[in-house]
This record gives sequence, structure tokens and C-alpha cells, in this order.
Amino acid sequence: VRPVPLDFDYQETPLHETIETLLEPQRAPVYVVNFTQRECAELAQSLTSMGMTSRDEREAIRAELGDFRFDTPYGKEIRRFLTFGVGIHHAGLLPKYRLLVEQLAQQGHLRVICGTDTLGVGVNIPIRTVLFTKLCKYDGENTAILSVRDFKQIGGRAGRKGFDTQGYVVCQAPAHV
Repeated sequence: VRPVPLDFDYQETPLHETIETLLEPQRAPVYVVNFTQRECAELAQSLTSMGMTSRDEREAIRAELGDFRFDTPYGKEIRRFLTFGVGIHHAGLLPKYRLLVEQLAQQGHLRVICGTDTLGVGVNIPIRTVLFTKLCKYDGENTAILSVRDFKQIGGRAGRKGFDTQGYVVCQAPAHV
């Protein structure tokens, strides 16, 4: 028995439209599950043009970032994503960037976090909605549908105990659908 029940949905709309609809009824923060680090970065880049945050929200994020040192080449991109309310989270990031994303999410500054399926491993990000970009994963040799165990582990991160009365798990239809 889960303390926060989950609602499951299947969307056949384009990914950006799905994200927009999830942000409207206050289902944010949304964790968008990608299966490669490259997909995370590409999605974060494309989401910066959606206008998910107001000018005041962007200023609050900039103030929270303060004098944090984005001293790597990729750090500049991460800073830009964050100022638009979009986080990025995967094992390929430096720990200081992952921790920063977690802190900003806990403070309610991030509306969308683009990450990989490794989220379930010791990460403390408050998430109301988990959005699977697809239900299959390449394992190095073959592409296979996610196991029930993996689906439940990743989707089970939705719904914040003490904050939410309902968590949401949304699966994106394949492109050919």
C-alpha cells in the first residue's frame, strides 16, 4: 500500500504538448525519464523555449544560484537550463551539479527535470509526476520493453509523501503511434 496513490496515463500527443498539459493542472515538478544522457540534454535545450517560468521566477532562480561556480564548459549550459526552470540529472554530471539540481527542486524552483532512468538510486528529488518518454530501452545489445520491476521503481518516485495526495505516472506513446 502506497502512502500516496499513483494515477497512470498514456499520452499520444507530442512530447512538448504532453509536458505543457502536465504543467497546467499543477502536476509539476515533472521528472522526464530519458534513457541516454544525450536525450536529457537535447530535451532540456528544447524546453528552454517553452516559457515555463515567469520573469520573477527566473530572477528567484538566479538569486538562489548566487555565486555558484559553473566553471566547466558544460556548466554554462546547465546554468542556462536552470534559469528557465529546467533541471538536468544523470550520472554523467559532476556531483556538484546534481546536488544543485536536487536543492533547487527541493526548494520548488524547477518545473521539469530531464533525467535518466537511474533516478531511483539514492536521489532525493521531490517529484509529483514521472513522464516516461518511451517504454523501451537499449541495453547495449538489444532494445527491449522495460521490465515491470524497472517501471515500478522509476514510476514509484512520483507522489511526495506529506506534500501530494496523488502521484502521476505518464507514458508517452512511441513516435509511430
